[in-house]
Amino acid sequence: MDTHRLKYFLRIAEEGSMTRAAAVLGVAQPALSRQIRLLEEDLGISLFHRTRRGVQLTEDGERLRASTAAPLRQLELAVQYAGSPLARIERGLHLGMPPTVAAVLAAPLLTSLGAAFPKVSFDVTVAGTDALIEAMLRGTIDTAVINQVSDERLFVRDLLVEDLIVVGGPQSDLRSDRPVTFAQLLDLPLVLPASPIGIAVAVQNTALRLKRRIHSRIATDSLQVMMGLVERGDAYAVLPISACGREIATERLRYAPLVEPTLTQHLVVAASARMDLPREFAFKIGDVLREEAARLTRSGTWSARFLAPDQWNPYRA
Repeated sequence: MDTHRLKYFLRIAEEGSMTRAAAVLGVAQPALSRQIRLLEEDLGISLFHRTRRGVQLTEDGERLRASTAAPLRQLELAVQYAGSPLARIERGLHLGMPPTVAAVLAAPLLTSLGAAFPKVSFDVTVAGTDALIEAMLRGTIDTAVINQVSDERLFVRDLLVEDLIVVGGPQSDLRSDRPVTFAQLLDLPLVLPASPIGIAVAVQNTALRLKRRIHSRIATDSLQVMMGLVERGDAYAVLPISACGREIATERLRYAPLVEPTLTQHLVVAASARMDLPREFAFKIGDVLREEAARLTRSGTWSARFLAPDQWNPYRA
């Protein structure tokens, strides 16, 4: 089967529109439509429903996307780096990310990195931003996705911004169509991240501006512990929806948008100036990470606004 047709199919699925997909791919829309018809004929199934707003995947289309997206991505990366000296690098790479990021990024990123660099072994540390910064400065973590910080000892590049929501248990009265104000949030028992950088400080600073007290007796950087408490009805949490989308979809948790004010989590890719990686290798690691984050946001898997820099170079402040 022509992998270009699968690539076209996946991009249309991500964009939800033939017109937008054609513009992104640089392909004329009639030619793109013809390629999808040929793919449907080869498979003997219908992949899209036409709607007034664009196109939607059929059940067969959903199954095809689920089964082909990751393998096709691996194939593209393997081909892209097959002739590169980078594909022959044999070493370990230590990555870091906060728990809320690991929930959505870790698995697809490791798959993509493994395809691009088949001789590299990977370690992943999941911890709060403060702990990840300390590890990068010690040289035990090579690069990490962290909450935005101002630290001259680090090289950073913007990655994305995601809105924070209020998360409660299945018996809570939270509803996705009924926002919760920050003042209302402060009347709830909260479990907050233990890390002093990121979500916790955003909540604390906003409470200080409003001269209100936070009702929080529990702090943890374990997302599993946090969601366990929320699911039991013992507390509410402030999280990005990407961190708990599966639990919300299966009705283990409920959520509401947070407003007045809206709070966000701003993520960056960071590395220490002491990072002991070959320059080109470090650059490509950043490339793959950014591309994976962009793909996840385009597909809606990561509900965030991707902030695409011109380049991510860990050797340039």
